[in-house]
Amino acid sequence: MNEKKMNLIETGLTLFAEKGYHATSIQEIAKQAGISKGAFYLYFQSKEDFITTAISYFQTQIAEKMQKVKLETSSSKEALAKQINVIADYIYTYKGFITMFFLENISISDKTDTLMHEMKEENYKWMRGEVLSVYGEKVEPFLFDSVVQLEGLMSSYFKWIVLEEVQLDRKRLGDFIVKRLDNAVEGMLHGDEKPLMVVERAPTTDKQNITNIVLQLREKINILSIDEKIKSQLNEVVDEIANELNEENPKFIVIQGLLAHITRHGKLRDDCEKIASLLKIELLQ
Repeated sequence: MNEKKMNLIETGLTLFAEKGYHATSIQEIAKQAGISKGAFYLYFQSKEDFITTAISYFQTQIAEKMQKVKLETSSSKEALAKQINVIADYIYTYKGFITMFFLENISISDKTDTLMHEMKEENYKWMRGEVLSVYGEKVEPFLFDSVVQLEGLMSSYFKWIVLEEVQLDRKRLGDFIVKRLDNAVEGMLHGDEKPLMVVERAPTTDKQNITNIVLQLREKINILSIDEKIKSQLNEVVDEIANELNEENPKFIVIQGLLAHITRHGKLRDDCEKIASLLKIELLQ
């Protein structure tokens, strides 16, 4: 994103935080940013397009920084803590805008609503993947309960930061939340209660689609107790399946053959059966 467009976004978000979304005009954003109203339309089609682009841009920025700290950290727990701190840093920086967004209960357009829905789904996928990465296959019976615990911890602390303007030790926040998640997960694993959340109640956009199942398949492969070389080969097979599914006219016979390589590992068979069922192909033995 070029500097002028970024400056417009920063200026607009500041004005939204001060005056509210509906009370801020395009003219005010342009004037504050030092450009003409006409120049604004060189970058954005409308105010709705502006805010949707801004939200999408910062979501991408956060995701990239989270991925960066994850790759730089060897410990799964430490990586999760650092990713939570990345989110917290953005919340502190833009809490004025975030407060306005939720207090005004903005529903601008179908495009914005769709974007927010997609962000919720991506957030769920991220939490699910991180819980599996930290605790491994032992947590699977309580996977969805653990995700709810993590989401609850993060949401509660972030709400106090945004709405009550509570000042927390930001460097400790991620580590503190992960330790509390540890307490919750250990309690569930060593207690005598059954899981409260079950797969059928897990949050999804509609029905569980093939893309989500392929993602789950990759997550399960990464926590299998198998030789790293075999794990790498299985991930390559999943990559090939994902690539084929992205083709305009996927070759189902190719996917059928690729799935056959994965079903040899019993713990992965259920997901392979789901993919085969959705594609209406036979799962080879």
